[in-house]
Amino acid sequence: MVRQLGFTLIELIAIIIILSIIGLSIGPRFFSQDISNVKTSRDDVIAALFFAQQVAMSRASDTNTIRFLFSASQISVEENGTPLVNGSVIYPLPLPSNVNLSATLGSPYTFDKLGRTNTAVLTISSGSSSAQIQLTASGYAYYILQP
Repeated sequence: MVRQLGFTLIELIAIIIILSIIGLSIGPRFFSQDISNVKTSRDDVIAALFFAQQVAMSRASDTNTIRFLFSASQISVEENGTPLVNGSVIYPLPLPSNVNLSATLGSPYTFDKLGRTNTAVLTISSGSSSAQIQLTASGYAYYILQP
C-alpha cells in the first residue's frame, strides 16, 4: 500500500481556526473606523480646496469672492456667501461623526482670480488617527505623509 502525502481534514480545520483567531485579534488594528473616517475627510477637504481654486480662477473678481470655509464638523465652498454645488457634492458638506478639522489659520480661505490663498496646515483627527493637509500660497493642497 502506498502512503499518500498531504494534510488530514482535522489538520486543515485546526489551521483555519488558528488563522481566524489571529485575524480577529489583529484585523481591527488595520481596519479602524477612525482611520477610514480621517482618510475620507482628508480627501473631501482636498477636493473642496481644489474645487474652490478652480472656481476662483474661472469666476473670481473684485466683486465676486470664492471662499473655502470650515468648522470642526463641516466644510463648504461659497461664492459671495452662497454655498456651491460640485456635481453630486452639495456644500456645506458634513464630516463623519467624531472627525474634527482644525487649522493653523482659521476659516475662511479666500481664493483670488489666480487661485491663490493663505498658507496653512489643516489637521483632521478622529480618535488616535490624524492627517495633515498643506495648503500653499499658490492654492495647491496636498496631504502630508505621516511617518
